[in-house]
Amino acid sequence: MTDSEKPQVVIIPEPVEIKRHEGLFEITKKTSLYADTGLKEVVAYLQELFLPALGGEIPTTSKTNNENYIHLLLNSDIPKIGGEGYILKISEKGILIEGNTSAGIFYGIQTLRQLLPKEIESQKAVSNIKWLVPSVSIKDYPRFKWRGFMLDEARHFMGTEVVKKLLELMALHKLNKFHWHLVDDQGWRIQIDKYPKLTEIGSKRELKPKRGEVQNTEETNVYGGFYTKEEIKEIITYAKERCIEVIPEIEMPGHSSSVLAAYPELSCTGGPFEVPTRWGIFADVYCPGNEQVYDFLKDVLDEVIELFPSQIIHIGGDEVPKIRWRSCQKCREKRKKEGFTKYKELQVFLTNYFADYLDSKGRRLMGWNQILDENLASKAISQFWFGKVKETVVHIESGRDTVMTRYLWTYLDHPYKIISLKRAYAYEPIPKKLEEKYHNHVLGLEAPLWTERIPNEKRLYWQAFPRLTAFAETGWTLKKSKNYKIFKKKLEIFLKRLDILEIDYATLEEAD
Repeated sequence: MTDSEKPQVVIIPEPVEIKRHEGLFEITKKTSLYADTGLKEVVAYLQELFLPALGGEIPTTSKTNNENYIHLLLNSDIPKIGGEGYILKISEKGILIEGNTSAGIFYGIQTLRQLLPKEIESQKAVSNIKWLVPSVSIKDYPRFKWRGFMLDEARHFMGTEVVKKLLELMALHKLNKFHWHLVDDQGWRIQIDKYPKLTEIGSKRELKPKRGEVQNTEETNVYGGFYTKEEIKEIITYAKERCIEVIPEIEMPGHSSSVLAAYPELSCTGGPFEVPTRWGIFADVYCPGNEQVYDFLKDVLDEVIELFPSQIIHIGGDEVPKIRWRSCQKCREKRKKEGFTKYKELQVFLTNYFADYLDSKGRRLMGWNQILDENLASKAISQFWFGKVKETVVHIESGRDTVMTRYLWTYLDHPYKIISLKRAYAYEPIPKKLEEKYHNHVLGLEAPLWTERIPNEKRLYWQAFPRLTAFAETGWTLKKSKNYKIFKKKLEIFLKRLDILEIDYATLEEAD
């Protein structure tokens, strides 16, 4: 076999250590799969992933073979790779993937996936091809524990199959946090049994065909949609099988117009309200002086907690106008009762109330960095997106965990002219002036996709890829190992996999 015929070693994100050896391994009908008993879900995933292209499952065996094998091994004694790291060894005889946990084995499978010919991504049996992988030794583990992607479905609703496809793409990229923005002014997208009007009224708005919106309800001229609890459970299970944590976001106290349209008594003025069709920031928000608001949100969070196993619940907390609070008798009384001198303290009070409530349920509150305050509950996680980085640095140095999402670097809905692929790849989550002893409080990074101008699946993929691929490498790969020129060359080959997966990504010319 000539050098040009040898399988290429193209892995994104770039591993920590990789050594190329002579020889190849071929997956054939004689190949057998052996795995530890604690890896049933991972084995099922591997079979499901490879079955369509191979034209059948890889036979499993109850004992290790000496040749033509794939061996998945749990080994708690591997040092320095953590819970998501893995060791991958491929020789002419077989493939060995070791990890301290099933998650590590899973990410080793993703690397094996990329070492196989791109046709492994096909959903139909592929003939006349040899499933060859190069002999390599790889030691790998992630730089950050938080490698996230956020999807806004309040503005435009995508549906179960699109979300599942995105989760599979996240798995390919070794991303592990799916931040699900289910609630905003323009739509409420989650079934809450105790408050049926949230979906009966709050999930619908006037259709705007000029935006590219298409009718997706039985009602004429109405745009809407929401997830039933069964659909959410299905998506959570699908994500768990791909080592992805689904983190729901339930906005409070702002971005709540869809709620107030259904339950206007939760506002300062009493309404009436409609679910808005325009984007932006709206003056009417939850009334923090109204005890009904706290009961309502506790009831909602109870049902959210019952659905989502995630230890983190995101409450938004950004862009909260105080104008209605200043003229609200209930808010004035609440401010006086609590001894507050400023109306913004009402938001801190509400945030801390629900931080304590979630803590009592074994959960942790997270919010955009506009929740930050010296009196904010200590366990609350901040997500930096806008403002002065030095303010976030002060909070990090006080021991606060933070996820970095700087909007002029990571927002996937921005045009490529603002955030090019090169700029996306250059993003560094650790603030420049943060001392190394505080780096552990930067959990990682997240790339949000807000959908005001993204009405359909095709546009979604074009905005997200290949920039999300760049962010995936930043989240996983050691900083010293990043190289944009090498990444771009790898990307040219990697994108051929997305072609088979029918992803309408931006071309490299468009992206840069």
